[in-house]
Amino acid sequence: MRLQGVTDTLGNLSLSNPHRVLVVGCAYGGISAVVNLLEYSQGKARQSVYPGPDFKGVRSKRGVEITVIDERDGYFHSVGAPLAHVTPKYTRHMWKRFSHLNELMHSNLHFKHGSVMNINPEAKVAEWCDRNGKTQQQTYDYLVMATGLKRHWPAVPKSGSFEEYQRDGKAFIEKITGGDPTRYAGRRVVVIGAGAVGVEFAAEIKNYYPQIGVTLVHSRSEVLSSEPLPADVKERAKSLLEEEGVDLVLGSRATITDLPNGQFTVTLANGETITADFVIDSTQKGMPTTDILPTECLNEDKEIMVHQSLMFKPTIANASSHFGVGDVIAWSGIKRAGSATVMGQAAAQNIYAAILNSELSASSEQYTTTELPAWDAVIGLAVGKQCLTYDPKNGIKYGVEVMKGYFGEDLGWAANLKYLGLSDVVERVDSPLEEVEASKMVEVGMKPVRAAA
Repeated sequence: MRLQGVTDTLGNLSLSNPHRVLVVGCAYGGISAVVNLLEYSQGKARQSVYPGPDFKGVRSKRGVEITVIDERDGYFHSVGAPLAHVTPKYTRHMWKRFSHLNELMHSNLHFKHGSVMNINPEAKVAEWCDRNGKTQQQTYDYLVMATGLKRHWPAVPKSGSFEEYQRDGKAFIEKITGGDPTRYAGRRVVVIGAGAVGVEFAAEIKNYYPQIGVTLVHSRSEVLSSEPLPADVKERAKSLLEEEGVDLVLGSRATITDLPNGQFTVTLANGETITADFVIDSTQKGMPTTDILPTECLNEDKEIMVHQSLMFKPTIANASSHFGVGDVIAWSGIKRAGSATVMGQAAAQNIYAAILNSELSASSEQYTTTELPAWDAVIGLAVGKQCLTYDPKNGIKYGVEVMKGYFGEDLGWAANLKYLGLSDVVERVDSPLEEVEASKMVEVGMKPVRAAA
């Protein structure tokens, strides 16, 4: 009888405890999942991008507890990295500390600063290491994997704290400019690799420091060569770079040699050389950060295999409790911030549907799930003062006015924060977000296509 009493007590405790959701990584997909889960748990809901279950304000009987583990102490706008790491005005602006965002101050939301080392789907336990090197464990009922790709500086920050990042950004900008405006005219920066990152960095440097010579070197005969885009899109991107004053060297690999005076010699495949005051290597490809998961749930490219509901495919235990969003999953189209943001919302909808369904009686009608379609390859590219957008329906658009409408003054950061409904404690009274007229998604390429994901 005594054992039965203990069992009953534990059972009641389990039924009364809140549903635990662990979000690993808190960039576009992760923070979107967090914001939407918070709203659902409070009986609120924003307009969904794709049709999903209508919860009609129903709140979980047990409540929802959300834990975020992230290597950074804030939400960084990686789309804005070419701006943040080229001009001091935007370095501080592009990183919002979690502890400073008004809407993330909730008793049922906890942020932990560290790195997840291992995830055990069967036990539903994540092992993580904090900033002091101490290993800890975090249990969960539902998991959202939103760790994205491992990208290299300066495409993304190399530091995990706001203070460290500010120092890195300042030092990088000084390497670009030399720190002396009177000597800009004799200075040259070489960017290696004309993918999206290389194109945007080269153009931003030339835009903000027109006296500095900028050369973009690429091993292929066209820019954006690795992207699944039509040839005329790539040709237009090339033309925009030239209009901005960037010197292009295409179809030539480059070798970099450090010189004793702090400069660099960039040797091209044909033997020609360029003397550079600073070289930015943007050739390193981002790699999925999935080594913390069982290999059974990954494809040959180390991406997470998911259903259209973003739920893991049933190759591991408790697959239906695990969701992947953003760059870390196998999906169609080009990996983009807008796509990740939409995925975060869909994952939140499906997790909350599962939570409510678990509290319903067997005879009750169950909440349905949100399923996302495949997406076409689309792009929004900042090229200095101009912007290039492409999607199959609307074709190519470009120019200064396109930049204003698509990215605004800060590569879409104010619009992104407003869409998510996030405001900074410090900037709450006089916020640049007030300048953004609409809070809807302006990303191109959100229209469904027929192919299965």
